[in-house]
Amino acid sequence: MPTTKNKEVDRSREKIEAAAMKTFTRQGYHGTSMREIAKASGFSIGNLYNHYPTKEKLFEALVEKYEARFSELGANALKDIDDAFQPAQLERLAGAIREIVYHNLDYWRLMYIDVVEFGNQHFAHTFRGWGEQAERVLGDRLRHASEQGPWGGVKPSLAFTMIYLQFFTYFLVESLFKGKQHLGVPEDEAIKQMIRIFTEGFWSGNQQGKAKGG
Repeated sequence: MPTTKNKEVDRSREKIEAAAMKTFTRQGYHGTSMREIAKASGFSIGNLYNHYPTKEKLFEALVEKYEARFSELGANALKDIDDAFQPAQLERLAGAIREIVYHNLDYWRLMYIDVVEFGNQHFAHTFRGWGEQAERVLGDRLRHASEQGPWGGVKPSLAFTMIYLQFFTYFLVESLFKGKQHLGVPEDEAIKQMIRIFTEGFWSGNQQGKAKGG
């Protein structure tokens, strides 16, 4: 059970990290000093260094904190997927990803700071092996999809990962990059059209029209 002292340390670090996140995402990493973070958090510079010996250690603590949160949110988004390519379930997945993106914009800002100022030194590993992660998380649900075929040599895990990432990309452009209907239609319609392309292909509507026309 955490001691009172440990709880106080945790509360202090939460305040420092919140101030650092706010300052980093406004000014960038190199544009922010430890003195500015100390002032924003209400701690002395000496107290700040007691918790975090360097500015980069503080940045790394933020990365670890937000990565843990992101992993939990991502797992929750996938847990109710029974049929990985069923349109209604993909709509629910898109809705869950929308919430992840819209309610955690500072996570993405932190990532872009890392890309620009560190060459993605701290986040690069999170982009590796997503297809394998999908197979581990969804397991039999993807294998069931592959048995239904035909897949034409495409791995279901690759297809699902592509869909998953495309949802993130769409909502990031809409929110963080201020795209505002960047595909030319409202969000709900854009997601429905994307899912139709994912599950039926580009030409399904044309083919159905040709069949009806004889």
